[in-house]
Amino acid sequence: MVSRQILLGLRSRLAGVQELMDGEGLDAAEVAEALRTLGTINRIWGGLLLMRRELASVLPGVRGPVRILDVATGWADMPRALARWARHQGLPVEIVCLDHSEMILKIAARESAKDPELRFQQGDALALPFPDGSFDVVTASLVLHHMEGDGAVRLLTEAWRVARRAVIINDLRRGILPYLVSTAALYLLSKNRLIRSDGLLSVRRSYTAQEMLALARQAGWKMARARRYAFFRLALVGLKEGPGGPP
Repeated sequence: MVSRQILLGLRSRLAGVQELMDGEGLDAAEVAEALRTLGTINRIWGGLLLMRRELASVLPGVRGPVRILDVATGWADMPRALARWARHQGLPVEIVCLDHSEMILKIAARESAKDPELRFQQGDALALPFPDGSFDVVTASLVLHHMEGDGAVRLLTEAWRVARRAVIINDLRRGILPYLVSTAALYLLSKNRLIRSDGLLSVRRSYTAQEMLALARQAGWKMARARRYAFFRLALVGLKEGPGGPP
């Protein structure tokens, strides 16, 4: 049962807490199961649809090859889906999947053996190990809400720095209804403790569209828009100046 106090608190972002998946010493099998479940959630709750639509919107008429960086890639289900979408479109792509966790990268690489467009690299989302303008598009899914304090602005600043054309942020939308629906859905979908605990914390830690746009302005994005999607998803998209980005 969700208490009235929690429901009232959903109007404000929950800060100062750590999700279990952000901790150390986790069991690899439990993490792999949680990542697979997150991939299922992304597929059936609109995350993949959001990314395909937004990527198509920032690459009109592009023939490729297109370089994409996926920050905090996790299971790399988004890069795999985007690579397969690009194949269907006849668009050559190269996707670098970056994550801070060596264990998670190994899990993701095993799942991506049939996707030659993907390569994996360990690195810090808040200090990306790439020169300015290294990628046509930078993406990040279900990452922004994990950032505390100045971390959210740093994430967006770094993504903007290494992007030539656009940045696409895919995340959750905070609110009472998203929390209630997620509570029911997560308990029906999985018994994994990481999914059940972190899923609900993620909703409470997520941003509104207005808050996302404010963070983008602080990060120096010159052109940004936020768009709502079904199942309480939000897309924050930053577009660089000019058709190919700034000189």
